[in-house]
Amino acid sequence: MGATLGGRYWVLSVIGRGGMSVVYKAKVKDTGKIVAVKTLRTAGMTDDMVVKRFQREAELLSRLNHPRIVNLHAYGSSAKGQPYFVMDYLVGENLTDLLARENHLEPERFQDVFVQVCAAIEHAHRQGAIHRDIKPGNIMLTRQGTTNDYVKVVDFGIAKMAEEAQRLTRMGEVWGSPIYMSPEQCMGAPVDARSDIYSLGIVMYESLTGKVPFLGRNYADTMTKQISDDPAPFGQIRPDLKIPASLEKIVMSAMAKQPENRYQSLGLMRKDLEAALSAKATTELPLPTAVKNNKAKVSATGMKRPSENVATSDKLRSQSQKIEAKAETKKTAERKIPSKKDLVEATKQKRKRSTTLHGIPEKRSLSRGKQLLIVAMTSLLFSLALIAIISNAEAISQFLAFTVKALVGGPEDNQSPFSEPTNESHEQPSGEQNALPSSQPEQQGATN
Repeated sequence: MGATLGGRYWVLSVIGRGGMSVVYKAKVKDTGKIVAVKTLRTAGMTDDMVVKRFQREAELLSRLNHPRIVNLHAYGSSAKGQPYFVMDYLVGENLTDLLARENHLEPERFQDVFVQVCAAIEHAHRQGAIHRDIKPGNIMLTRQGTTNDYVKVVDFGIAKMAEEAQRLTRMGEVWGSPIYMSPEQCMGAPVDARSDIYSLGIVMYESLTGKVPFLGRNYADTMTKQISDDPAPFGQIRPDLKIPASLEKIVMSAMAKQPENRYQSLGLMRKDLEAALSAKATTELPLPTAVKNNKAKVSATGMKRPSENVATSDKLRSQSQKIEAKAETKKTAERKIPSKKDLVEATKQKRKRSTTLHGIPEKRSLSRGKQLLIVAMTSLLFSLALIAIISNAEAISQFLAFTVKALVGGPEDNQSPFSEPTNESHEQPSGEQNALPSSQPEQQGATN
């Protein structure tokens, strides 16, 4: 601090620091005017590519003369050989700080800011310069008289002239801002003005929704999303905001993955932005399908032709209706109307199934009843038989003894002890005793 550059600029304080440069607030000794002085860091002076990039930024700013681009006043080197250039000192805040405080911009303010941004970058494109680092931090909102949102686009540090060799741009492509890089920039492919249009579309998306569309775990993941993923519709990520469909259509068109499907110039996008909030524009519906798939045709001006999109939509709707009609006709043809005979037969089958199903438990129940009855009768008969056996135990014993004797002794002893006495008298041999002398009274008692 307190140093003097070129014998004319007195350094007051540090405004900001970048990867390879530092920006100071300084005062012109002769006039007292406050200016910004950007110097190259000492560490970068040994890298030829960094020095050339710094010189290129100064040269580019000297060629650009637009009220919305920071002006270059002088270029030189310090006594130590440290290069610097002098620019406007801007009073205000960048878009990054504004979004951090307010989250998003209302449609009217958004329109005012980005119409100015488009005009500034469009001027650079006409001069053959591609910014390649468009992000909220490089869009300054300053105060100019009674205007609070007077835009100034800054930091053309990695800008590229159209005729410049790719060798001088590799570092910018790798170490730029992946969140805002175009797919072709992430892949290291050649870039043109449409790369800036894509990056500006990312900034516009963030400004309207308060969220960036692609954010990965690291630089590589973020760049992969930039190349392959589609941005989510506004209504999906911010259903609480009423963002006009006309603005969403412009932003999504700017963010098409293929350069040929984007706006082909910022002049066209600026004109659409200027008319976006008119009564007619706000009633138009967006075309998210065509934008999402990046398959819509591109007109000679670079913007998707509304008539072509409407015709395509009508054609698809007509085809869909035809397919649905055919499917309904096929279903009707296949649907057989049953006759009276079929209904009667179906009713019989249903009753038969019902009878069969309901008859099974009844049949089982009846079988159980019979079984119980048989068991009860068997038990009863067994009990009666047992009682009879107990009551006639002696007679039964005699009967069994007689049976055994008859079987063993032969036919002469085959008279049953239960037979009645006859009139015939049979003399028994002397000395032979009656086989069952006491059986008659017992038999009678048993008989009685």
